[in-house]
Amino acid sequence: MSQVPYQQGAALEELQLPCQLLEPRFSELKQSIIKPENRQAVIHSYKRLVKVLASEADRIAKSGPSSIPVIDFADILENGGNLPNGAAEAVRDSGCVVIRNVVSEEVASKWESELKHYVRQHPNVAGFPKHNPQNFSLFWTPPQVQIRSHERVLKAMKAVSMLWHLSSEDALFDLSSQVSYPDRFRIRHPTKDQEYTLNAHQDSGAMERWEDPLYQECYRKIFEGKWEEYDAWNADFRSDAKTDLYGTGMSCSVFRSLQGWISLSHTSTGEGTLRLVPSLKASTAYLMLRPFFVLNEEFDDVTPVFPGATPGDLQFFPTENLHPHLELEKSTVGIPPVKPGDYVFWHCDLIHEVDKFHPGTVDSSVSYNACIPLCPYNLESMIGTRQSFLDVGIPVDFEKYTHGDVEKNHDDNGAKEENILSLEGKRALGLHPFDVHEEGITCGQRKMRAEANRRLGFT
Repeated sequence: MSQVPYQQGAALEELQLPCQLLEPRFSELKQSIIKPENRQAVIHSYKRLVKVLASEADRIAKSGPSSIPVIDFADILENGGNLPNGAAEAVRDSGCVVIRNVVSEEVASKWESELKHYVRQHPNVAGFPKHNPQNFSLFWTPPQVQIRSHERVLKAMKAVSMLWHLSSEDALFDLSSQVSYPDRFRIRHPTKDQEYTLNAHQDSGAMERWEDPLYQECYRKIFEGKWEEYDAWNADFRSDAKTDLYGTGMSCSVFRSLQGWISLSHTSTGEGTLRLVPSLKASTAYLMLRPFFVLNEEFDDVTPVFPGATPGDLQFFPTENLHPHLELEKSTVGIPPVKPGDYVFWHCDLIHEVDKFHPGTVDSSVSYNACIPLCPYNLESMIGTRQSFLDVGIPVDFEKYTHGDVEKNHDDNGAKEENILSLEGKRALGLHPFDVHEEGITCGQRKMRAEANRRLGFT
């Protein structure tokens, strides 16, 4: 056990770290995570990791946006709907990808135009920032429903979803089937002011990554001192990991295997768009181990500090001060230029942020559309989403953020079956049964589809 007693906060003061000293129970948590027999292995692995992070920061800074893989959707189609092997490895390593030409520029530009028209027609819908809305609490406009159900969009989602895997073919989990998740869209206007910002963070919980036993299990190899063996794409425990242990009621109600959005505009690097740390394994290992080395770089499993994680917060925020080895100024890069119809994905654990400024000349417009695989946890959300579509209602995750004029009052809302563009789109919304007889699927997939059909009332 470390010799630094948590009751003495002097070490924190000497380092001048804005690091919250937590309750004594978090000292017990730290001691439970890394077993005594793994302590030396963890210490050695952290030393190896710090060297790798320095190399990664240099590589990313040198490569810039080109460190983010770019794939043309045509190459995926030619490869049977899967990412080509070399490209797949690059995406697994970086944790992100830009897929070009998922839909035509003409179609995506039309979606942007229609969304802008919808907002003009309904100026009292909720959005933020309040004084100049650019992120709109709208979920069932015609373009959004069409985007989520477009055949090529769903094929792109399936391609990246299959980067994940499970240890058992009996696992009740179907990576090849998508669950529709109604999210918002962004139309960010050019401005010299810093009025729209989101600092570097991870979504889907903060303290939960250490505190929830199943979430913690996702990172077991890291806590055993074998971070190089950590598999960020193993989904065994992901769907059951609890992301809101503190009952805020504001967490995402689904497991998003990859976050993502469709570009609806021509946006260059740095023009009010996404920034990423394209080094998935090393950055994740560092964030998980940092609480054990934050005090003078010495192993400490007693002092109850988890830098960047605040109990009750639903996002984890790494900083230059608390996580210096990430070298965020060097390792965070803007995505390559995108055009209408390009699709950007990033792993659910990848550190990301948005540009503080938008110095461009045209709006930076995207429609958020994450990958939500069919699994027991996501099925619960699917049942609610289907009802929300039928009622033109506010999705449960956004009830706290939506006020005033709502889509149910709009005659031109898009929650109509005519806007669902494909059979798979209907399945993703829970409006058509999944195919339990498809050839080549695993026993677990078949059982998951059968359970979904039962819960949705098709059997």
